[in-house]
Amino acid sequence: MLKSLIVLLSFYTSFVVTNEANNKCVDIDSLNEPVGEYFAKNVVPKLEGLHKGDAGKIVVVGGSSEYTGAPYFAAISALKAGADLVYVLTTASAAPVIKSYSPDLIVHPTLSPSTFTAIETVLRKADVVVIGPGLGRTSETVHLTANILNTCRTLRKPLVIDADGLYVISKDVTLVKNYPSPGIIMTPNHLEAKYLKKAVEAMGYKQNWQKYWGPHVSVLVKGASDSFYGNTTWEISDGGSQRRAGGQGDILSGSLGTFFGWAIKANVCASVPTFAVARLTRACNEIAFAAHGRSMTASDMLLQMHAAFEKCFGVV
Repeated sequence: MLKSLIVLLSFYTSFVVTNEANNKCVDIDSLNEPVGEYFAKNVVPKLEGLHKGDAGKIVVVGGSSEYTGAPYFAAISALKAGADLVYVLTTASAAPVIKSYSPDLIVHPTLSPSTFTAIETVLRKADVVVIGPGLGRTSETVHLTANILNTCRTLRKPLVIDADGLYVISKDVTLVKNYPSPGIIMTPNHLEAKYLKKAVEAMGYKQNWQKYWGPHVSVLVKGASDSFYGNTTWEISDGGSQRRAGGQGDILSGSLGTFFGWAIKANVCASVPTFAVARLTRACNEIAFAAHGRSMTASDMLLQMHAAFEKCFGVV
């Protein structure tokens, strides 16, 4: 596979924009300026004249009795990255805990098959839906998540799928095959990428597994290097640290929900907001690690969101 290596010092890459006439993403050979500068000028919404909700309404679908931190980190990161309103669709047992973490999040305790009408009502509000953080892997959860994915397809909601959402995909890779534009960005770590690859190959698809789902589904494989596969490909290896704190992936997926929504409104698709969020997450990690070393946690990274945003994009 041809891959264009993106080095953070130069910040140049190919990017994709939305063609409003045919609702498809179109490749652009290259930017005439650094990606960080382009993102700041053309994608990040200006604060002047905005009303509540204009800078993004994100829905995070996740959480369970065992896992309450993951949906919190994803949701609060979407908010700190710049979204105006963030809703968390979670279970009745997880909702009070997540509410206790932050009064800034709108938490709905309706993640249950018996309240699917309420789930759909919240999904309709979303600019982007982030599915997976802390969902768990019970058979009931897998079935419910599949129904949510099908509903999002019908509503043509842009998705970010991470963590246990990817597990659901691995159990039925056809769930999001040929998903409509604006599309999906999957964010697996290396282990999650391995079981997605295995599931795709089990369908008889022996080519580049990341391409299986069609032109509107992109994949960011996270790790020491972050590798993107979509209408263009790139890799980032600079920044960050060797510390792999639990919750870092949730920070990325939540922030990506915000950036993806901005990019769609700016007629820019998948590659640019994903590159921007990979830079942002690595910068949060790098700054927090410099201050805390081995004791760094995901909470420490959250505190560096503003400093990292300024470092990466030069705007507040």
